[in-house]
Amino acid sequence: MSTNVSAGPWNGPRLIIAAGSVVVGVIIYLIGLPDGVSLFGTPLADLTLPVALFVGMAGVAVAASTARAGRWRVVDIVVASVLGVASGLIFAAWNVASTPLRDALVPPASALVVGMWLFPAVLGALVVRRPGAGVYTELVAASLSALVGNEWGFSTVWYGLVEGMGAEVVFALLLYRSYGLVTALLAGAGAGVAVGMLDTLIYYPELGAGTKLAYIGVAAASGVVIAGLGSWLLTQALARTGALAPLASGRTAERV
Repeated sequence: MSTNVSAGPWNGPRLIIAAGSVVVGVIIYLIGLPDGVSLFGTPLADLTLPVALFVGMAGVAVAASTARAGRWRVVDIVVASVLGVASGLIFAAWNVASTPLRDALVPPASALVVGMWLFPAVLGALVVRRPGAGVYTELVAASLSALVGNEWGFSTVWYGLVEGMGAEVVFALLLYRSYGLVTALLAGAGAGVAVGMLDTLIYYPELGAGTKLAYIGVAAASGVVIAGLGSWLLTQALARTGALAPLASGRTAERV
């Protein structure tokens, strides 16, 4: 069963909030955060790009949420949390299992594997269908991965925030009214672009502009296939089992 719902206009206060947040994000990036202050051992200056991206995209999501009726219920929080914890455990296993592959790949090919760290953002949004579900699920997964222990430490947490918001902003631009396959693919691409930008500017600043663009493109493609298509297929499979019955995603096989 497929239901077509108009995304509605981006007008008035919503457009002002969204545009204002993007402007603030650009200003943060241009001015930069102070270098003399650290957060969990990370200089704030190193967090300039993640903070700028998060602020810009978060404003869009907040503006869109005003058009989406319905508050989070207890079942929504529980399901998103369970998905986040399960994804975090998958992260922990993937961090170890993928090491030989990651060591063998060089940019831009190394971006092929990033989709595995993006799927909770798309999956959480598709299953829970509440504003903020994508970024919340990704954040829980990233936080658990950091707590379990990995080679990136606390940076995993703010990476998760930006990756989650990269997917979240796609659902927000559609005013949280579209959860079909195309939306899932676009959300995966959004998360891929977000992580691609972070990686190329933080871990690979020495790369040429062409290689950086190629890396972002490969990361977006990985996000489309693994996070987008993979999460959509998993949501459909879970819905057919009846496990998502208390949620809208369990009552509607596909919502476009």
